[in-house]
Amino acid sequence: MKHRFVVAAGLLAALASSTALAAKPRVAVIEFKDKTQHYSWYRAGEAAQDMLVTELVKSGKYRVIEREQLAAIMQEKNLSLSGEIDPKTAVKAGKLLGVEYIVTGALTELGVADRGARVPGGLFGRLPSVNVGSQKMDAAIDARMINTTTGEIVWADSAKESTSDAKVFVAGAGGGVEDRRKLDRVLRPVVVKLAESMGKVGVSTSGLGGASDASGIAGKIAKVEGGSVFLNVGAEAGVKEGDTFDVYRVGNVIKDPDTGEVLGSDETKVGRVKITKVMGARLSTASIVSGSGFKPGDMIKN
Repeated sequence: MKHRFVVAAGLLAALASSTALAAKPRVAVIEFKDKTQHYSWYRAGEAAQDMLVTELVKSGKYRVIEREQLAAIMQEKNLSLSGEIDPKTAVKAGKLLGVEYIVTGALTELGVADRGARVPGGLFGRLPSVNVGSQKMDAAIDARMINTTTGEIVWADSAKESTSDAKVFVAGAGGGVEDRRKLDRVLRPVVVKLAESMGKVGVSTSGLGGASDASGIAGKIAKVEGGSVFLNVGAEAGVKEGDTFDVYRVGNVIKDPDTGEVLGSDETKVGRVKITKVMGARLSTASIVSGSGFKPGDMIKN
């Protein structure tokens, strides 16, 4: 019995370790284009962007750049993005932003309809005045996710939602639902539907992670020059001087023979490096601790 317990504990530990090593794809959500034109003061495209960032972070399946941080990076790179960008632009932007996927789309419907009826006072035997009204708002979004390495659209979907409220006044007294957040009420369910749909799509990742991720810091060698190695991770991922990483070379991709799903790939350890200087948000230099023959594209893991 004790032997079985030890084996079971070992299996649970291995499972926990495997889960902890699961890397999360790095995603940027850009502001949705508002094609509705009639209610531009709502800034619905920006609101939808914020909401989707929140929902994707809550899902725990992605590393998502926060909107203000994304705006700062785009300004630094002199990059302007919004709306339904094409795959070629997504590939270029992905390299500049350091993300594996870009989520883009458009608000295709945003309408407000007012309905009501009013009976003035004094009619039909001096009955009190009656004022009945309602307002309905509809919203719809089309969205897609683009692989910034291949330019492939790996996910696309649309969602729609409606909301309404009502008021009743008799002799000037009464009321109803006076919701100044109608946009949030109708837009958030749309975004939630899209986030749930996006979460059902299994997308691959190179393993680029951060210190706060379950996957830990992971990235790639960008350049080798003499005894120095340049890495595509830096302050943004929490890299510090003195950190050490194992270096692996990725071999053949392994796929499920029945479904074609990518299960992983062969990896060969080629050495170990030590961070000597953090040079920027996504750039560090490292010295070689052991091994040789390092090449751009080799993966680092801690």
